[in-house]
Amino acid sequence: MMTTIFVAAPKPRTWPLTLDQFAARLGERWPQAEIFAHHAPVSDEDYLDFQLELEGMTRTASYYDRSNLILSDGDPEFWADTIVWFLGLLPAGADAVAMVEVNPEYTAPIPPGADAETIRTLLDGLAEAE
Repeated sequence: MMTTIFVAAPKPRTWPLTLDQFAARLGERWPQAEIFAHHAPVSDEDYLDFQLELEGMTRTASYYDRSNLILSDGDPEFWADTIVWFLGLLPAGADAVAMVEVNPEYTAPIPPGADAETIRTLLDGLAEAE
């Protein structure tokens, strides 16, 4: 199931990971990533869009300064390892919640130290929640 996955700092919290820090770590993980800096005037937020070729497809994603990671063009199985990597950039015990676009009424906290299988299960559960 292709969907967009959202990983966010629960409001009103933020993460200490800046756009520059994220871009540097992203470049280490995927040197081929194309990264574009933007400003969203309506919400007055800075963010990065990035795209890369993975498994024969162009994958797109965004990181909003200190608050949201948005992963598109994939499914929970595809993005779970990336979410684990991303959460590893945050301080130990940093709070994060997840949501999937196919079922936006539901969110769930991501357990601290979650592995890829835990995240896949959590995201699949959010997609199927009623």
